[in-house]
Amino acid sequence: MTVEPEAAAGPWPLDAMPEAGVGTDSAEQGARILILEDEPWDAEHAQRLLTDSGLAFTAVVVDTRASFVEQLTAFRPAIILSDFHLPGFSGEAALKIVQERCPEIPFVFWSGVLGDEAAVELIKQGAADYVLKDRPARLPSVIRRALAEVEQREQLAELESRLAEAQRLASLGQLAAAEQAVSLTRQLLATARQEVAAADPPPAEIIPGPRTRDHG
Repeated sequence: MTVEPEAAAGPWPLDAMPEAGVGTDSAEQGARILILEDEPWDAEHAQRLLTDSGLAFTAVVVDTRASFVEQLTAFRPAIILSDFHLPGFSGEAALKIVQERCPEIPFVFWSGVLGDEAAVELIKQGAADYVLKDRPARLPSVIRRALAEVEQREQLAELESRLAEAQRLASLGQLAAAEQAVSLTRQLLATARQEVAAADPPPAEIIPGPRTRDHG
């Protein structure tokens, strides 16, 4: 389904294809992806790639600072996909906003003009990864990996909380109630830590070469 953007306004809600769902915190809904992009074709292309990969998601596309900030709260994205250059705004400025307000949300750059040095610097500033528009095949795997890492870290935090509570009960003498919980939680925690460590990607690969198209 293609939805034409309204004149210079945004956000532009764009539902995923039927096999894609709507939002990340439920099986029915899928991932909520906030796309910062001023080129409708590029926003649509990114979504087609994700839909074709089988990812369930709902996307909201914005193209201004005001609409981006608004949708951080209104849409509550699970992940952000951002162009680098936009009229009157930039992906780098958007990244700084996210790092200040909600650093737990993965931020992926989707750009046609991102140079090697700039890419490395953005990763250092907190970006999860980047994908060049003229080499888009990595996009689905990058998005899936970033979402998986968030889920694993949330699970790790929950398990650590459960372990602390079980240890508290044990310290209060409620051994019968706490001993089994401590043992089980430690096992789950060890597994979760291994999964998180395995999911951490190496630094993004810098692939120099001419750009075949400039959309960002």
